[in-house]
Amino acid sequence: MVEWWLAPLRALFVIRPQWRWPVGRGLLLIGSRFYWGLAVLFVLIGAWDQFVRPIYPELKTASFDWLMSHRIQNYRPDPQIVLLDIDERSLAAQADSFGRWPWPRDVLAKMSERIENAGAEAVVFDILLADPDIINPNADLAFDDYVARSKVTFFAAVRLNPRNDRSSAVTVDQLHFATPESGPRAGAAGPRTIALIPPRFKAIYDSTRTGMINVYPDSDDVLRWYQSYESLGGYRVPSLPYRMGQVLHWPVPAAHRTLMNWPRGVVPYERISFSDAWAAAQQGADSQYFDRFAHKIVLIGPTAPGLNDLKSTPINRLHPGLAVLATAVDNTKNGRFITVLSHLWIWVIAIGLLVLALLIFVRTDRSMYFAKYGAVVIPVTLLAISMISVSASDLLIDLSVPAALVLAYIGFAAVFEQTHRDFVSGAGVFAPFPSELSEARLQVACLPRDCSAATIRSWMRQPGCDFKLWLPPRFGLGATWGGQGWVLWRLRRRGEESESPTPPYVLRWQDLPDGGTFPLAQAIVRAAAQEQPK
Repeated sequence: MVEWWLAPLRALFVIRPQWRWPVGRGLLLIGSRFYWGLAVLFVLIGAWDQFVRPIYPELKTASFDWLMSHRIQNYRPDPQIVLLDIDERSLAAQADSFGRWPWPRDVLAKMSERIENAGAEAVVFDILLADPDIINPNADLAFDDYVARSKVTFFAAVRLNPRNDRSSAVTVDQLHFATPESGPRAGAAGPRTIALIPPRFKAIYDSTRTGMINVYPDSDDVLRWYQSYESLGGYRVPSLPYRMGQVLHWPVPAAHRTLMNWPRGVVPYERISFSDAWAAAQQGADSQYFDRFAHKIVLIGPTAPGLNDLKSTPINRLHPGLAVLATAVDNTKNGRFITVLSHLWIWVIAIGLLVLALLIFVRTDRSMYFAKYGAVVIPVTLLAISMISVSASDLLIDLSVPAALVLAYIGFAAVFEQTHRDFVSGAGVFAPFPSELSEARLQVACLPRDCSAATIRSWMRQPGCDFKLWLPPRFGLGATWGGQGWVLWRLRRRGEESESPTPPYVLRWQDLPDGGTFPLAQAIVRAAAQEQPK
């Protein structure tokens, strides 16, 4: 990666070789201030991302989707939730009797009543009952009569676009299932109209067991969050799961919008085909068949693909809407929505990682090893932390942003470090051209170890300095020589005098014969094997 970023600089120096020394001395003048400034910049970027506006929202969503699909231990679906599934088999089986969907509503009433009599805790309709059945008006009457007698049924309403609120004649305070907000702002706005499609049956309206079934996908059309309620005109307009929680005394979520905790599998809940249950009821099956619904929360709704109630979720791109509602009911009932680590803590973790990287680049000489291996170790470690958090609990410690920040920091810092080292050692993009080697003689000199690297670099910042510092590898001859002293080298045109203008150390330059015919590194190694520090 570093070499790829340095390619444009190498191309520039080929066109403008006279720029190599000014650019290199500029790097030395900047020195470690670059790492400090870069760290401050990324800390500010992290603050903007966490507290103002996400810079790259797709990073968090992709991270969440991957964790939901691959976590070690998945969320276990509530066995008390059962889906009475209007699937393709049910549509085909009932076509001769009831025709195309939607069926007469007395069919739904008979089935729901049978389930309720079996001792179900709740019967939930994921079906919008908004229009009158003109063909079967008696079926509507039968359904309305059943709802008036029922105590555990819940029904769906649909929220329309808020832009249509002004044209609606329905005010929020007219909704029997909406509850007043508490606090000083409650009701401050006065009567507020709301655009929605409620159930048409008066018995449903009077029961107050109604809630919205709207879902609101993210910008990529993937559903990750569930809106538990909407605050409007001093009232809370609840979702259907939230309203169930209020009626059945579940611990409803405090936040209006919560991150869904997805079990593995498209439909992980027990599914019973509506056609099977209907056939059992018509054949006069004993109570044992319907005992399976005792103390259960039964959701009645379609999963048949032909009815187009499909959502895109992190688990599956074609997730039946009935299973989505079941997940929301499950999360609400058990208080198992995903809790995300606060923005402040994410930012603090990012700062800690950036400080660690800063100290490695400023205080050690192992920064390039850190850049090489840290680019793998850091994201793997942070991913493991996120995976463990969301597998062992409902807390999501999403460290994708800190990982991205520290990896970006390492990348830029590594490019600067490599460029800096290349200038100091006369390698890489600052290596002499073949023509320069053929026209000049290679000279080497040595300094004792008590001469600090900072001193040598300070000489190199001076205009007119023409020597480089050999940075040998830390093994073999390089390890031996590194414990003895510093090796300097330079290229001098043939016939020029060798000078030693660097007090208090006197540089004794030694000419290497045929220096231009040897590779530069090989010639320096030969010189280091012969020369002793002075």
